[in-house]
Amino acid sequence: MTSKATLLTVALATYLTTSHSAIPLHNETSPTPKQPGLATTLYLRAGFHPPEQRYFVFNSREVDFFQAWHLCASIGLRLASVNTAEDDAALKLALRAADSNQIGPWWIAGTDMGKHGHFLWITTARPLGYRTGYTNFAPGQPDNTAGREHCVEAGYPSGTLWNDRSCDVRRRYVCEAVTSEFC
Repeated sequence: MTSKATLLTVALATYLTTSHSAIPLHNETSPTPKQPGLATTLYLRAGFHPPEQRYFVFNSREVDFFQAWHLCASIGLRLASVNTAEDDAALKLALRAADSNQIGPWWIAGTDMGKHGHFLWITTARPLGYRTGYTNFAPGQPDNTAGREHCVEAGYPSGTLWNDRSCDVRRRYVCEAVTSEFC
């Protein structure tokens, strides 16, 4: 282990013993973070993430879709995709763990910016429902109100239901760990 990695590990361990802000979300009974804190951010920037943690919820700042995409990438994550009902269940757990009082919406990685009505995950360039057929749009959605809704938010009108929204609207956002398992 390099001295930089050793120093990061020691700093992270020290921080974790005094804070609950970077405890992995692996079951409903474990202590959970309100949002990723400094230790989690440092951990992610160094290219590490807890293997059992997929989704990272950012409730402290509202940004537009492209800022959310950039912010996730800046810490070694990507804007979240939800490809199966199991992914949706994991997202629900992560949202509840981040703050059970927060209600949506949050940006996730869906967009039809390239071709109207053909939604894909901006992070993988695969269509929503690729290989599984899974989508979670709320009834009547997507509707492209005023011809300007090209990005997907989760949690509108409630839960983790999806809605298309104008990409410049400010929302909180959810990032995910980048691994081949989630591609």
